[in-house]
Amino acid sequence: MSLVSTLVKFTTKRAAKRFETATQNAAEVQSELLRSMMQKNADTEYGKKYGFGKVKTAEDYRKQVPVITYADIADDMARVTEGARNVFTAEDPVMFAQTSGTTGAPKFIPVTPSSQGGSHSDQMRTWMAHAMKVHPTIFDSKVVSLVSPAIEGYAPCGLPFGSTSGHIYKNMPSIMQRAYSIPYDVFEIEDYQAKYFALMRISLEHDVRFVATANPSSILKMCEKADELSDEIIRDIRDGTLSEDFAIEGRIRDGLKGMFRSDPARASALEAMRSKRGGRLLPGDYWPRTALIGCWKGGTVGHYLDKFGNWFNPDGGTTPVRDWGFLASEARMSIPLSDEGSKGVLTVASNFFEFVPTDVVAAHPNDPAAWTCLTADQVEIGGEYYILITTIDGLYRYDINDVIRIEGHYNNAPELVFLRKGRGMTNLTGEKVSVNQIIEIFQGASASTGAIADHFKAEADEKNNRYLFRVEFGEKIAKGDQARFLRELDERLKKINMEYKAKRDSQRLGNPVMHVMREGWYERGRRQQVSDGKRAFQAKTELLSAEKLQTQFIRPELENVVEMD
Repeated sequence: MSLVSTLVKFTTKRAAKRFETATQNAAEVQSELLRSMMQKNADTEYGKKYGFGKVKTAEDYRKQVPVITYADIADDMARVTEGARNVFTAEDPVMFAQTSGTTGAPKFIPVTPSSQGGSHSDQMRTWMAHAMKVHPTIFDSKVVSLVSPAIEGYAPCGLPFGSTSGHIYKNMPSIMQRAYSIPYDVFEIEDYQAKYFALMRISLEHDVRFVATANPSSILKMCEKADELSDEIIRDIRDGTLSEDFAIEGRIRDGLKGMFRSDPARASALEAMRSKRGGRLLPGDYWPRTALIGCWKGGTVGHYLDKFGNWFNPDGGTTPVRDWGFLASEARMSIPLSDEGSKGVLTVASNFFEFVPTDVVAAHPNDPAAWTCLTADQVEIGGEYYILITTIDGLYRYDINDVIRIEGHYNNAPELVFLRKGRGMTNLTGEKVSVNQIIEIFQGASASTGAIADHFKAEADEKNNRYLFRVEFGEKIAKGDQARFLRELDERLKKINMEYKAKRDSQRLGNPVMHVMREGWYERGRRQQVSDGKRAFQAKTELLSAEKLQTQFIRPELENVVEMD
């Protein structure tokens, strides 16, 4: 066991023990956490407005404090970014987390010293402690982890805003930094292509045992870029250089140059690996001892894991993948304790949670006052709920519009999986198509036809009362097979959604249409998200939209239109 492994095991053990104790007394821990937050922030503007001082129980809390979205507090949060104090929390923030993957203006979430210290650290350490029980070698060599920049700008008050994970990465103790292959400065490279080139040019020199980032599409993109840019990477490793063909900022380039040494032996080995695979460079060859991948496994991104085997296990077998947990810029809400599925244990010691059954929200979508809100000890296994969070950073009864399902219990704390963004179903005529159904039919159609859909999206075409499927195939597909793929999508959706079948059979829904998109469609869209301000590693995929994109935006990307007979 390496020195770093010993250190990680020691520092994570106590956090895992605290988490274990909290889950054994989940209801009491949640009640005490709520009372503590109310008492601590009773004299803030928000606390006085909603009577935090009177709150002793969850029932009191529901009566006193309204359910909110960010729009409800946007004006007051803007004041906080301008320097106003004691608005939501008695503690002054030390930075702001900025949301990614949402529409509209960015949201600024305060990060307090209490959150930045023990709360956030304990959650990640607990994840690591349980992962190392099963995979003890993950810190025996190098780790590849992808984060966004710690500082992406400054609020009017002068505090930085950016990525909390980036902040943690940047400020790790030096002994821990040595375990990670990528120097933090690489994540501050602005050019998308240059960033991926630099991180893979550096990481391909090393024996990597652990790959970790939230979004699995980022891991796939990392692999694709190493393959695409293999000539430049191998040449740089052989010569001990960093190619001048990529737009890497001067200060970052200068800081990286000192870490490179000529390594002809590694370059030759990479050449041999590529030759063995007919010109492809795969992580299964250059990182053969990868013991674990940590990333999201469920929700709208889980289908990307189907492609991991082609990269990490070209000769068969599997590389274990453990879910990264249900988390957002606002809070981490679960900690997975095993490699199985995507379920995680509710973070009962860090946030106060309420749950609203999905049918209740469906009946009163715009009237939170009519919602029945349950506490963590009242949810039922198999139940699907919207989740409301109260955090030590000043979000109170905050609706993040996410739907989860309760899978079981760990001790006395619920285990849950993220299903989808809420209020995100499309519903042209009562069929209620969900993101999960779209994922399932595309996976099934790919498996049954052999035509692999690398990227896809469904859109509700209200004007023509039908669904439009957009797909980018992994390779060229004959037009006859494209038509078969469309038929498969339609039939599979009928099988899993009885209302869709009834509407199709009665012709209340017209025949679906499929747009075959040009190679690189998804990548170009992702690049556009980045240029529009989304983070490269967190740009999220929209798989289901209630609106059809306008023709002028799609025509340049359209290769073929497939209609049913």
